[in-house]
Amino acid sequence: MSPTRKIASLLCATALAWGAFSLSSSFAEGTGKVEGEGKELVMFTITASNVYGANQIKGATAEAEKLGYKLTVFQNNFSQPEQDAQVQQYLASGAAPAAIIFWPWVADAAINDVRQLSKVAPVVQLTQEPNEQSWPFVQAYSGANQILIGKTVGEMLIKARDAAKAAGMQFKSPNGNLLIFQHPEGEKTGTERYKGMEEATKDAPFNIIHLEYGANSPETGYEIGSQVVPKYKGQFDFLWVSNQQAANGIIRALKENGITPGKDVYIVSGDCSGSLDAVKNGETFGTGIQPAAVEGALAVRTAAKLVSAGKIEGDVVQMDVSADAPAIENTPPAKFNYMPHAPAIGADGVANTKIWGYSADEICAG
Repeated sequence: MSPTRKIASLLCATALAWGAFSLSSSFAEGTGKVEGEGKELVMFTITASNVYGANQIKGATAEAEKLGYKLTVFQNNFSQPEQDAQVQQYLASGAAPAAIIFWPWVADAAINDVRQLSKVAPVVQLTQEPNEQSWPFVQAYSGANQILIGKTVGEMLIKARDAAKAAGMQFKSPNGNLLIFQHPEGEKTGTERYKGMEEATKDAPFNIIHLEYGANSPETGYEIGSQVVPKYKGQFDFLWVSNQQAANGIIRALKENGITPGKDVYIVSGDCSGSLDAVKNGETFGTGIQPAAVEGALAVRTAAKLVSAGKIEGDVVQMDVSADAPAIENTPPAKFNYMPHAPAIGADGVANTKIWGYSADEICAG
């Protein structure tokens, strides 16, 4: 690197560090109270027409009301340009919220949004962990631990393999052939989950025959599954699908190709967004119970704790699975505040799962 480029890089790094320092300093005066006393929180997230979005907003709204905050919610229809416009509209209104909860739909494209929002109030990023470019403008992350979700997927796949062996299934390779239907390509959610799955299965890895991107709903699951399933018919033993909504669409495609889920192929879905009927009847072996309502509630709690303390403390807090919501503590939030996550295998797994007062059906189907 030339001396000029070294100086430029140093100045850039200094500017980012100073930006982070200035931001932290400007919001350092905490209120000392987690109660909002009528103050506003604003939340940018996905549309409530989506099951996950609806549950997330429901949980955030209930928690805000409990803590005495007024919650304003902006919903985008899976569109970064739409979210950009919402951010500009909100900023132009001159609003002064106590804190901002922000789920960037496309993290790399939302850097300018989070940068501008950070000038108004401290930002808690939701669902997608901040990247290197975002951290100077974000105080804390609250939401899903995607690595943990991936590990949970891997553990369920191992149990599925054991169940398939016990049922007398003959695998296409020693450890079984795995076909993956992943989140849209480049989405950090899928990338992190993949890392977790690999970690959990490293001692006896599956033979991955193909990874297909983009299945994220019943419609895209069926559309993509209708193209991919015939191409790999007779070559796979196991499927990992991004979420249960997509799995429900792929199950339809499997049946149309004469493949019986739960007999000819064992399916694990990453999270349970959508109907759980296929898990209850055994067509899906297991799914991850990712409670969107709890994610929304935890984001509000994280924001309230940040407003109270005026700072973060510690690196990671992973919330345990508990049937009832723990009391909120008036302590600083961590840098990473991870929601609870649990596996559910079969009808019994669904029936016996309860997180923060929500049953599996309430969590997944809304």
